[in-house]
Amino acid sequence: MRGKLCDRDAKCPFFCAHMRQAVICESPIPESRLKINFSCTKSKDTQYKIFCCGDYKKCELYSPNAEKYEDE
Repeated sequence: MRGKLCDRDAKCPFFCAHMRQAVICESPIPESRLKINFSCTKSKDTQYKIFCCGDYKKCELYSPNAEKYEDE
């Protein structure tokens, strides 16, 4: 992945959007979303590339989100 980061590059089913220094994800709490604010753009970009666009099952938020769908 090179150049500008784009929402459509995300593979995580719980990803909602990303901004300059934040990632927005589905929340394990019903009818809510989580906005994770990073101290710098580089940190957010790293998180986005590694987890949102790559190995999303290793993200800290994946398991809590996935659990809410296990009973359905």
